[in-house]
Amino acid sequence: MSRRQSKVIAIIGGGVSGALTAFHLIQQRVNARVFVIEPRAQLGFGLAYSTPTLRHLLNVPAGKISAFPAEPEHFLQWLRTHYDPQATAATFAPRAVFGRYISSLMATVRGVEQVQAEVVSYRDAKPGAVLTLSDGATLWADLVVLATGNFAPAPLHGITDTARATGAYAHDAWGAATYSKLDPDSGVTLIGTGLTGVDVLLRLREAGHRGTITAISRHGVFPKHHAAYEPSLDCAIPDGTTPTCLEYLRALRQVIRNGVAWRAAIDSLRATTNDLWMELPRHEQVRFRRHLQRRWDVVRHRMAPSIADVIEAELAAGTLILREGRLAGVENHASGAIVMIRKGGVLETIKTGRVINCTGPNMNYRGVDSALLQNLFAQGLASSGALGGGFHTTRLGALIGADGKISEKLFNLGPGRLGTLLESIAIPELRMQAVEMAALLADRLKSNSSEDSLLMATCPHLTKSEQAA
Repeated sequence: MSRRQSKVIAIIGGGVSGALTAFHLIQQRVNARVFVIEPRAQLGFGLAYSTPTLRHLLNVPAGKISAFPAEPEHFLQWLRTHYDPQATAATFAPRAVFGRYISSLMATVRGVEQVQAEVVSYRDAKPGAVLTLSDGATLWADLVVLATGNFAPAPLHGITDTARATGAYAHDAWGAATYSKLDPDSGVTLIGTGLTGVDVLLRLREAGHRGTITAISRHGVFPKHHAAYEPSLDCAIPDGTTPTCLEYLRALRQVIRNGVAWRAAIDSLRATTNDLWMELPRHEQVRFRRHLQRRWDVVRHRMAPSIADVIEAELAAGTLILREGRLAGVENHASGAIVMIRKGGVLETIKTGRVINCTGPNMNYRGVDSALLQNLFAQGLASSGALGGGFHTTRLGALIGADGKISEKLFNLGPGRLGTLLESIAIPELRMQAVEMAALLADRLKSNSSEDSLLMATCPHLTKSEQAA
């Protein structure tokens, strides 16, 4: 045993959330080594921003998506310099370009150490923790941040093994295999009409697919689109509103009836959405999830205008068909698949070339394909959110274990906080979480700076050969 040379912060995941947290830690000159554990070669892209198509646009305009809350035009200025000199605050840039922006920020700081691997287990080892990596190495850390991003969709019921094995059903909307060996004139059926479904349609068309695309969902609606409006100076749901879904809805509708554009009313809630959510009693949160969540998503997470134009044109031309109903099953067929939809008591069937799961990420973290998360839940170090999804965390992201104790060294930011919050996936929320997380970790290290820490080795990251030695 030898005395540790320095404190260590380990960030698991190098997408936007993890990269920005590391960036702000370095900017604060934190007295620690900062590791980002990410299997991708570049930091800052993650799943959303590593898309291969420039048709996938941000759903927030350039003037509102800076990485820095205090510098709202930072991304816009970068965009004009590095990609589009004519860009304005209303420009909807490609997501892949935003990934380059975050990556470029990371290139301006020194001190972030990347480990290209995955974390498969976590073990408490006072005063810190030991992470076991997919390459067999270990990493010792004082503080650990889970910035794991989104996981694959939840399994759909009624999918036959043959449909999966033949590729007639594709579970991964982002995988290259989903778009390969597909007759360009065959029909394609999308399960889900959210932003993932829109992304898949755009990618299919860019690849030259000409066949009719059918999109199925229980509500049968696509997200609304962005449009110019006069901002509202007042929050549509004022302080003192009784915390129930009905009273919130009444307040919002009254503001719209009084002449405020619905987009302005919705966006007026951005700064207080999570506060309003946290004030709702548990049974009211359940009611919102059951009856209002999809309606909220449709108006809150809107499409770029040019993408909405594509959707409208496809619907008008009949090359995109919108169907309302619940998926009842998918079976293999000689020419692809047969999709069964149930609406009311009626069962309908559709013959299609391929079925693609566009239902969005799985928020049941106990069931996702992650050795690390399964390990954390098995030890009771992580627990599900109050409504069963994501993580149970404090407002600032400290994990709350199965015993109700708040962790002093294990934290989360990004989608995992949807177990506690209503909003935790858009860049305006993620950038604030990254800034707050960096400040929290820096303060935590200062408060523990006098503690005497011992390690099994002087270097916190040990390769296989170093371990053997």
